[in-house]
Amino acid sequence: MLSRFQISAVMLWGILWVFSGADCVQAQKLSYTGSMQYATGSYFFSENTESFSTANGLMISWDKATVSFALPFIYQNSPWISYGATGYLPTGGSQHGSLTDSSGRRPGRGSGGGSGGMGKNSSLNSFFSYASDSTITLPDTLSYRSYSFGDPTIYANINIYRSGSGSTSLQLNTNLKIPFTHPEKGYGTGEWDFGVGGSLSQRFLTDNYLFLAFTKWWFGDMPDLKLQDPISYSVGLSRSLAQGKWFINTTLSGFTEIINDYDPPMNLGMGLGYSLSSKATLNSTISLGLTESSSDLALGIGWSFKI
Repeated sequence: MLSRFQISAVMLWGILWVFSGADCVQAQKLSYTGSMQYATGSYFFSENTESFSTANGLMISWDKATVSFALPFIYQNSPWISYGATGYLPTGGSQHGSLTDSSGRRPGRGSGGGSGGMGKNSSLNSFFSYASDSTITLPDTLSYRSYSFGDPTIYANINIYRSGSGSTSLQLNTNLKIPFTHPEKGYGTGEWDFGVGGSLSQRFLTDNYLFLAFTKWWFGDMPDLKLQDPISYSVGLSRSLAQGKWFINTTLSGFTEIINDYDPPMNLGMGLGYSLSSKATLNSTISLGLTESSSDLALGIGWSFKI
């Protein structure tokens, strides 16, 4: 029997195919895309985890639609962080059952919430009403080194509205993670993840842009850890420079609760991009984690070349 992720994906991909089909076939363009990212942080564990991932893929663009596929390759020095369609998530990997007690709540957390030492950015945690307790101690992994391919992802979007001047754009976005890896390897949850949402881009004052995005996610549960179905959000400002050759942006992004009683991921990021030509672009990002479910620091670079 098909899972809800597979059923949803089949239905939505059918809609995407109708919208991006016959009248756009002649206008399709193919691009090679890639990225590399380094992330480090203790999250809510007693040990720090360093992760390095690189992803390569292809993107097909039509007049009003885009479909892309990416396959990541991941190196980590602990098995506690899972990699999925939304990035790094501290599930505990093969020890994911350690994140909850027999009642399904966070270990050591009473009904009145945590009152222990606060994690990173305690003032932000207080503002967003999330409390942080003592760290979770897992088996020693000082000698752990592992690398493997992660779960591939498929992303698609349709431009459903664009103003005559091109200053306003509204898109429908979808994302599907295909479970090729298992929790024992520390690279995935072993389940399908599926997301659908929308994004808005608005140009103002000639070279400035406001970006808003929201996605509803359906995450597959791990054997001993239930993952909530969160909403992700992102709001950003960007500015193009030198007649569009350069651009800079600042972004605040995060999720609603994913794991019961744990701060959901929230990040503040900055980026710099450069257009080499009409067929090639480069970009770089730096991201700071604002809650304990996020890495302390993440650095990334990306590229796209039209074929």
